[in-house]
Amino acid sequence: KGKSRQSNKAVVSTQSGHYGRGTHISEQPQQFLTMKYFVVIAVILGFAAAFELETREVDDVALKGYFDTLIAIYKKLKELGKETVCGSTLSELIELLGLPDVLDGMIATARGWICN
Repeated sequence: KGKSRQSNKAVVSTQSGHYGRGTHISEQPQQFLTMKYFVVIAVILGFAAAFELETREVDDVALKGYFDTLIAIYKKLKELGKETVCGSTLSELIELLGLPDVLDGMIATARGWICN
């Protein structure tokens, strides 16, 4: 009969400033703030990871396209023959291949493969 039952309700102790379950009153807003920041950071990291994967896929496709073009130019130069390719200027090769001037770097690279 003399035993008291402890309820599950949060009771504030006037002496220690704690809830009955052992969590300090001033810790609750701090814990909420910490959890809020954690969620925001997790969302940001999720978006960053997704963006990075998408960027890598785009880079891989662009790189594959670059090498496909470079190989095609190399094959065309190979058909022209080493003597023609190595004896011509870059401008002459661009004209022979009928390609835009923008591809001069690729043509120079493919030419280097053949002539060196």
